[in-house]
Amino acid sequence: MAQTITMVTGNAKKVRAVAQHTESSGVQVMHKDLPLVEPQADTIEDVALSKAKQAFQLLGTPVIVEDGGFCIDELSNFPGPYTKYILQTIGVTGLLNLARGLPLRTCHFRSTLVYLDEREQAHTFVDDRGIGTLAATIDKTPCPEAWSDLWRIFIPAGASQPLTALSVQQRGELLLQWQTSSVYTRFGQWYRHQQIT
Repeated sequence: MAQTITMVTGNAKKVRAVAQHTESSGVQVMHKDLPLVEPQADTIEDVALSKAKQAFQLLGTPVIVEDGGFCIDELSNFPGPYTKYILQTIGVTGLLNLARGLPLRTCHFRSTLVYLDEREQAHTFVDDRGIGTLAATIDKTPCPEAWSDLWRIFIPAGASQPLTALSVQQRGELLLQWQTSSVYTRFGQWYRHQQIT
């Protein structure tokens, strides 16, 4: 009988991403959107772990929770776990104002996936993908596939323009590259290894 893992999220794309990387192990990934409390925590890992524990208490079965944030290196990885709140309040304009005068302006996206197994033991996977720099201004190029305004101020390493200003092909190649080290890929590899050993 195939094992079932429930991914708790409001984003069906995340569920499909996990399913892609675990289907060869015979695991069935279920989707559940639960009203989890967003904790005030200092790290994205703490946020994801808190949500996973809440989900496990509600469901009583193995669960996956993924959380992410945007980190500016010279601001001690701020906004990190506060990314959603920052975007809802001061937005990308405010972020650029906070970063004004920083000499390096390096930044990255951080993603954390927490899997709680049937014993409620936590297995955490972290990916610091998309190393780059902050743009000086907000790019206004139309980009329907952008899932965040952060794309308009994030210049990937090796590029000279923000994500939204890159060609569809350039963005596709970059996202494919990120996918190879994503938390979904890492979880899938780990999970398959667990089934073998």
